[in-house]
Amino acid sequence: MKALPGILVGLAVGAVVGLLLAPESGTKTRKRISSESDSFFKDLQDQLQSGLENIKSQYNDYVDSATEKTQDLVSQAKRKAKQ
Repeated sequence: MKALPGILVGLAVGAVVGLLLAPESGTKTRKRISSESDSFFKDLQDQLQSGLENIKSQYNDYVDSATEKTQDLVSQAKRKAKQ
């Protein structure tokens, strides 16, 4: 996720340089821009989905860990209360 802004800037710069250096007709250029932008947004969506899944996984791990620690503390308190 930390590399996402750099990736986005790199993609944008690459697209601009590609447009400036490629002498094609307007129709071909528009089609290429459309295709590249579709690809760009698909890649972006995939990265965002991956990031979201990573966040969910970390959250679930945290909840599981907190639940386990809480149960341990409750068990310890019950043992001490019986003594």
